[in-house]
Amino acid sequence: MKRLILIIIFITACSSSEKKQKDVIPEQIPTSINSFFDSKPTVIKLDSTLFNSFEKWNAIISFSEKFSDLIDKEINHNSKIKSLTVDIKKINKDNIPIEFKTSPIIGRLRVLKTFMQKIDSYILDQENLEEYESDIVNLVESYNALIYQINLRAKENLEN
Repeated sequence: MKRLILIIIFITACSSSEKKQKDVIPEQIPTSINSFFDSKPTVIKLDSTLFNSFEKWNAIISFSEKFSDLIDKEINHNSKIKSLTVDIKKINKDNIPIEFKTSPIIGRLRVLKTFMQKIDSYILDQENLEEYESDIVNLVESYNALIYQINLRAKENLEN
């Protein structure tokens, strides 16, 4: 009899713990990039007063506009990142205008490409959501570093 009572208690305890596990509602995975930030991140833009300096570098102008849309608009970031990854792969040392072919720009471009490809490769789920969020922050920071260097180089070229 004691065994029967113990078995019933054990089965009841196991079934209630299963219910508790099923009742846990998973956190919804955000579709907008801004959902990963407490406040909308600042994104540096190409300096419009220096537009003549980089107007022949169409690939970076187009990429910059699309990247700004990623932050400015409430859109599905997965498809936009996939598109941006394709665009950034097209920019390489061979097609960078000579006046922008500097180590700081090439280095920052490589870092940005790395984060773009890493983020694009994610299969986003609950287990990697925190790491993904960290990489999104790093993506914005690496983008800002690249655009800062491009603007800086454009100013230097204008002064010379």
